[in-house]
Amino acid sequence: MRVRRTIFIALFAAAVLLRVADTFRPLDRASWRESDLGSIARNFTREGMNPLYPRIDWRGTGPGYAEMELPLYPWTIAVAYKAFGIHDETGRIISMLLSLGVLALFWFLARDILEPDEAVAAFAFFAFNPLIFEISTAVQPESLTILAYLATAYFFARWMRTDRLSDLLAAAAFTSLSILAKATSAHIGLLIAVVWLRKEGVCAVKNWRTYAFACIALAPGILWYIHAKYLWLTYGNSLGVSNEHHWIGPDFFTNSYFILGILLNEIEWVWAGIGVIVALVGVILARRERAASFSLIWLASVFVFLIVAARTTADDWANYYHVFAVAPASLLIGIGAGKGIALFGDLKAKFSTRKVLAALIVLASVAAFVFNLRSIRGLFLQHRKHEPAFAESQQIEPYLRRDGLILVSGGACVDKDGYALAYNASYMFYWLDRKGFNICSDRQTVAAVEGFRSLGAQYFVAQKSELAHAKGFEPEVASRFPTVIETDEFIVFDLHP
Repeated sequence: MRVRRTIFIALFAAAVLLRVADTFRPLDRASWRESDLGSIARNFTREGMNPLYPRIDWRGTGPGYAEMELPLYPWTIAVAYKAFGIHDETGRIISMLLSLGVLALFWFLARDILEPDEAVAAFAFFAFNPLIFEISTAVQPESLTILAYLATAYFFARWMRTDRLSDLLAAAAFTSLSILAKATSAHIGLLIAVVWLRKEGVCAVKNWRTYAFACIALAPGILWYIHAKYLWLTYGNSLGVSNEHHWIGPDFFTNSYFILGILLNEIEWVWAGIGVIVALVGVILARRERAASFSLIWLASVFVFLIVAARTTADDWANYYHVFAVAPASLLIGIGAGKGIALFGDLKAKFSTRKVLAALIVLASVAAFVFNLRSIRGLFLQHRKHEPAFAESQQIEPYLRRDGLILVSGGACVDKDGYALAYNASYMFYWLDRKGFNICSDRQTVAAVEGFRSLGAQYFVAQKSELAHAKGFEPEVASRFPTVIETDEFIVFDLHP
């Protein structure tokens, strides 16, 4: 027990140190999501702290109210901005502090439902998973979401064991917070429904606690997303909710891209490759245990979400949507590793086949852990590199009038299948601290630029790689508007010379 406790403390301390070391860096990556959250926090500070009306920078001439999850996370950053001034690292510090709660909650859950060795192995895999590490310092609401998401699972699992009303109400409250923080976490309702029905059968639908739970868990989220939809319908701005088509279609069954994309994201970012084998061993050896069935049902509920939203979750850039699978996967890998350790220690025959298999399970567990460490190292080094576009934005900024609206190259309006995409690229707006418009890379014409010019755009901050998507567009724009400044990747045109 003392050795186990020492290992856990060492793992927890190492995980905390890694996160602290990764925290103090600016928003210098071309991350649409980080830049959006950073700009919303900054706009709360400058334009009013009403959390019901989050504002983005790519607002054109409107007020910028945008459809999104409840902006509790950027609003909290804005509160810190009010107290300490605007610093890019503030959002990362808040995410890092939330991530410590995430680590603690997963440990409490694993300790409650797994055997001691299994719990330590599960924690090791979870704490050093690259997705969990990435969201730990990202200026995104995922740290808050996963904190509430794990709290839901923890208190619900406790209620299954204790039947205490306080645990059930806590699970309901954290379900509500998780959905408000990120609507995609609503799939945890499938875990709750299946496990509850297994516990009480059809009697669950006659129990007042069921309806109280549903009301507490769902009502706040429904009210918020109705309001968020109103913002979209009124102002036309959305952070990828109504302005992008995420959902499965008939082509899911004819195009292997979707299922292969989901599986590749899972294997690389969630399971560390060989971790799948360790989990399978755990499922086989612990198939009658409550922890294994709980984890499998949880994982199945995540896969329902991943498949329903396959048009997004299959893309390689969307790996962070798979973060919901890390906790149940870690529990299953912990079960497999723990069973391997137990078998290896219990068998007396020196070279028995079962002892060799047990050793292989332990080695596979270690290999998966090492794979995760390599992935984290890669992310850590990547975070140390400055985005070239960020440095170029610092060259561009002095050439732009402070009050001049900008037109910035965005992504494509539709994908290759003709479905809508959220094309608004926010990072240049954040870096330049300007407001304005985005132009779709697949709808670039001089007439379109003239249209934005008539709406008040002063400058066109054009990204060369996006200009290349429209043949002949760059020389046509250059012949029509004078160049303000050119860098390696950007050309700035003056639309009102």
